[in-house]
Amino acid sequence: MTPEEIANDLATRDFEYYMDLMLEKVPDNIDTRQGSIIYDAMGPAAISLASSSLDLANVILQTYTQTSTSEFLDWRAAEKGTVRQPATFAQVKATFTDSEGNLINNVEMGDRFAGIGDDPIFYTVDSINNDGTAILNSEESGSRPNGYLGQILPVTPNDSLSWAEIIEISVPARDVEDDDHLRERLLAPESYIAYGGNIADYLDMLTKIDTVGAGQVYPTWQGGGTVKLVILDNDLLPASKTLVENVQTIIDPPDEPGMGYGLAPIDHVVTVIAPESFLVNIQSTIELDPNFTLDQVTINIKNGIESYFAKQRERWNDVNSQTGRGYSLSIYRSQVLAEIMKVDGVLNASLPLLNDSESDINMTFNNEVSQLPIMGEVLLNG
Repeated sequence: MTPEEIANDLATRDFEYYMDLMLEKVPDNIDTRQGSIIYDAMGPAAISLASSSLDLANVILQTYTQTSTSEFLDWRAAEKGTVRQPATFAQVKATFTDSEGNLINNVEMGDRFAGIGDDPIFYTVDSINNDGTAILNSEESGSRPNGYLGQILPVTPNDSLSWAEIIEISVPARDVEDDDHLRERLLAPESYIAYGGNIADYLDMLTKIDTVGAGQVYPTWQGGGTVKLVILDNDLLPASKTLVENVQTIIDPPDEPGMGYGLAPIDHVVTVIAPESFLVNIQSTIELDPNFTLDQVTINIKNGIESYFAKQRERWNDVNSQTGRGYSLSIYRSQVLAEIMKVDGVLNASLPLLNDSESDINMTFNNEVSQLPIMGEVLLNG
């Protein structure tokens, strides 16, 4: 029996189960009806036994990585030498201008700002850029700050400031790792040992950088001792220039490449870049339920297709299953069609064209380019 089956069996052992079990041992000449002396005397024992069965069912579930949850899964992670990935803090880029629209230069590190709204997000200035912009760290962990662009208000007084605005989410944050993702990591087969600058070692380095959502490793891409890392942010979108520079400095500082001052071994010259965004335009003819209009279904169709693209981007760093080397990722017309057909009001749809072509699209992954699929224009004919 599996742990779930054992736990389910124990959970069925309720008050009636134990009461019936005990009453079977009572001689036939003794009254065992509800309210009788013997029935009432055994009632508390039956309640305790039923409660113990539920406790035991929970113990069994929390004993195994496949079924444990919450802090019990954290204990399983500790046994594997890892921990649940914590929520991180977003980094954003902001501009600051006076009443005439000129950039001001008296914003200092440590100054605080807040977004607008009923539940504002607070930020602290982390660094000042040469172009007058600044990098701010959100004071709230998790992904909520990833969705805020626009005006911010000074918390630290600044008489010269007339307008402050977040113009870019430079390094998106991520939420605390959920049970499913942690369990998947713990149960993943460990085929290779991370050691001495092998591919597994670089993947392990990227995993430990909490601002990196995923990464591909290209060894010897420009000859022996060279390594290319192609990284995504925590939204699984191409890393920003700021994020690329941060990771480059951590892995192999650009001013002293190959010297071993970063995580990379000595004599490994590492280049960190973001992937190329590959826009996929989609065109399909759909047949609608008479009770729906094209405008009503379009937004849901786009959301469904975007969800499919997001799931594909989660597979961006999967190794090619056929060769065991390199990477592979495709956008399939049939899968796009499946997303269209899920939408209420759509009765039928043609197999969509992808970039005006009647074929699936395979992303290119080699030493020169790594492509990340992004949903482009969606044209629906109804």
